[in-house]
Amino acid sequence: MFHSDQKAWPVYLTNGNIEKSAQQKPSTHATVLIGYLPDAKLDNFTNTTCSVQGYCLFHYCMHQLLRLIVKAGKEGVDITCTDGFIHCVFPILSAYVANFPEQSLIACCKENYCPNCHVQPDERGELVESLVCEQEHSKVILEHKRMGQRFRAFNDEGFWAVYEPFWADLPHTNIFLCFTLDVLYQLHKGIFMDHLVAWCTEIAGADEIDA
Repeated sequence: MFHSDQKAWPVYLTNGNIEKSAQQKPSTHATVLIGYLPDAKLDNFTNTTCSVQGYCLFHYCMHQLLRLIVKAGKEGVDITCTDGFIHCVFPILSAYVANFPEQSLIACCKENYCPNCHVQPDERGELVESLVCEQEHSKVILEHKRMGQRFRAFNDEGFWAVYEPFWADLPHTNIFLCFTLDVLYQLHKGIFMDHLVAWCTEIAGADEIDA
């Protein structure tokens, strides 16, 4: 929160080779603030286009924040390491910590679709085999949509019309494999409440479960 009603979302970056106990302790300062994302009201857009424009704004801002990582991941960058020597390092995005709604925002898909795989909304929670989303495949679908082609694949996979996702140029990265588990939405509410409790209630009855 800033002055008046101004708000922004902070974006933090950390190295993957730092111990978990240190990464999760704020006093160790293992994360670095690399920028803020605007929390814009977008009042100048209609209700039907506001959501898509918000998605596009997010991806544009993230692209600006990560553009140096894209260059370093492709060309390498000289970094002084803990051994005192200078090494040429190629940093890549390996994990993205976000809750489920933010994962959908990053994956450019609607929230009733899975941001990781191709399972259909009416098949979630069922024992079905579904392939993990591929970044290059998704880029092709979005580009075809931009060119006015391949409408069926765009609709079948629940994409939003975000034609320039920030992860499009990230080297050696599949953004759909970078998401970490969201404990609240995916583990507690998703697996436990929506599935395990529902299955037990169907078997034993609501009164027995309450008891």
